Amino acid sequence: MNRAPSMNGHSTESVRARGGYDAFFAPVDEQAQPARKEIAAAEGTSASASVAPPTGGTPDFSAGRPEVPAPPREPDRSAQFEGSGSVTATPTPRPAATSSADDRYQNQTWSAQEPTPANTAPPAAAPPAQAATAAPRFDAAAGNSAAAWQSAKIPETSRAAEQPDAAPPTARVPDRVNYDTAARVEVLPAALTSVDLLADIAAARRAQLKSQSGMRGALNKVGFNLGLSPAEQRTENRRGRIRRQLTSTYQIAVISVKGGVGRTTVSAALGSTFASLRPDRVVGIDANPDFGDLPTRTCRHPYGLTLRDLAQARNLDAFSAVHSFTSINNSDLAVIASPWNTEATEALSGQEYTTAVEVLRRHYNLLIVDCGTGVLDSVTNAVLRTSDAVVVVTPATVGGVKGAVATLNWLNSHGLHQLIAKSIIAIVRHHAARPTVEVDEIEKLFASAQRPTRLVPYDEHLAEGGEIDLRLLESDTALAFEELAAAVADGFPSYPAASGDRGGWR
Repeated sequence: MNRAPSMNGHSTESVRARGGYDAFFAPVDEQAQPARKEIAAAEGTSASASVAPPTGGTPDFSAGRPEVPAPPREPDRSAQFEGSGSVTATPTPRPAATSSADDRYQNQTWSAQEPTPANTAPPAAAPPAQAATAAPRFDAAAGNSAAAWQSAKIPETSRAAEQPDAAPPTARVPDRVNYDTAARVEVLPAALTSVDLLADIAAARRAQLKSQSGMRGALNKVGFNLGLSPAEQRTENRRGRIRRQLTSTYQIAVISVKGGVGRTTVSAALGSTFASLRPDRVVGIDANPDFGDLPTRTCRHPYGLTLRDLAQARNLDAFSAVHSFTSINNSDLAVIASPWNTEATEALSGQEYTTAVEVLRRHYNLLIVDCGTGVLDSVTNAVLRTSDAVVVVTPATVGGVKGAVATLNWLNSHGLHQLIAKSIIAIVRHHAARPTVEVDEIEKLFASAQRPTRLVPYDEHLAEGGEIDLRLLESDTALAFEELAAAVADGFPSYPAASGDRGGWR
């Protein structure tokens, strides 16, 4: 606090005149005077050298050109390094050789734009000794900054004049990776990347489904972690077969030449099973030209719309418009009723069925059709001609078996061999008592014709005759309908139809 204030090399009078920070940071005029004189002398020498005409008589066109501004001067660092024990740098003026080089570049640029006489000789280059003599001494930082300023000072026109034939620079993205296929190294041998080995690695810590029924389910509730039982695994596989993807509209006809065999019951339960397990749209169609009661076994339409109303409707491009003609049961099965009622005077015709089904094929993936007892009427004929598979229903009686055999023979005699190849026999038990005919013998009979059979056991809920709810069925009955649905789904096409069918009329 008691020491004298620093005046930064200024005199006492100048400090008193200025005072404060201005006196401390103001440059010293006495020290700057010699450096300014040397710089002015160097610039004068450079200007006189540039104005002098070159040897050879070539006119100098740079005399009338405006002067180029001088580069920024180096700061005086002598005062900063004095007394610090480091090497002091003596302030040097701007080199004259640099100015001569700049003027030479500018003279070339200006002379390239003006016509040169034919008898004039090109200007002679400056002797290297003179340039070397005038070269100043700079430290590393001052040399780099001056070189950067000189590079930025040269105008683009002079560079273009120096290289008139040079192509314009183009942006090039460098290659990130140099692929060398000749020196490729195999990371793992093919034996270690096999599918079986990778499957074993993936299956080592795979999460599994827990059993929910039986003894395994009871143990899992108290803390065990037991997987699915064999019965539960079969259920998963069976339902996976039912959910098999369809590549085109698929139509299944449920037929029998004998009435009262449970055809409508099988149609309703089979359609509900498909609709409850499949993610796509399933519709049940009552194509019985006489007394059709499929809505009675599923769900009635709230406004009484039928298949005939759908055939006569217009503007059915939207799914919501078509869906309004159907009723939905508790298994999400869409059902469209037959037009028969007590006031009807005309039965459903094959043309009406064809028109209505052509619309349904554009909006539904799976069609379950409940046919009538007669196979000679126009509606049943149209159903069979457009179906992909058939389910022949027969009771466990002698008369029922004869009717099923007659149905297969009729299909064979009318050229519907593709339906016989995709046919399944559903044996329905209508009574709880033991049937008079052995079911095993019936199965052997149709096995001789290479046709699969499925047995539908007796169920009190089905015997009621009302709306069918899959949740009210016995476990054996629900399993039987799932087995029937899985057997039908095994015949679904796994490739797009060759005819290009995408739901249109065939």
